[in-house]
Amino acid sequence: MRFYSGKGDKGTTTLYGSGKRALKTGKVFELLGTLDELNSYLGICKSLARDKKIKNALETIQENLFIIQADVGSSGHPTSKQMSDVQAMKTEKILGLEKTIDKFGEALGIITKFTLSGDSALSAHLDYARTLARSAERAYLASRTPNGYALAYLNRLSSLLFVLARYVNKKAGKKERNPKYK
Repeated sequence: MRFYSGKGDKGTTTLYGSGKRALKTGKVFELLGTLDELNSYLGICKSLARDKKIKNALETIQENLFIIQADVGSSGHPTSKQMSDVQAMKTEKILGLEKTIDKFGEALGIITKFTLSGDSALSAHLDYARTLARSAERAYLASRTPNGYALAYLNRLSSLLFVLARYVNKKAGKKERNPKYK
């Protein structure tokens, strides 16, 4: 079995179902790469997590990112299954993400200051994943006419990753530090 097509050697590729070659430097491919990087990095975070609730939350996010990637990576003619998943994400998945933010956020209370990253390894990785989610959000805006579900999901995702990083530190008994601005 071959794991390569041999057709992308000149810097081109295709969107699923389009049959047309396009430059890999296009904005849609930048977005797909950014989403893939975020999804892969969440795998690192998941592998470091010991708390089953955090592992489950991260895996759910990974699954949902694949739905966004399938939507972005289609040639503009998504299958009925993709459309069904997109519709579900518009409500169920965004509401689920918000519920998860609220659940983990309850343990934290109000946060009024920025936090220096790095008080625990998993927290630092989650903070980095948050920056990747923000990059994906920007790449999404730059690559296409935004639809509300993906943009809202990516925006809420960075909020969840921020909350998870703070939650991990709190559970580990780490006192987070704030920038001094000196």
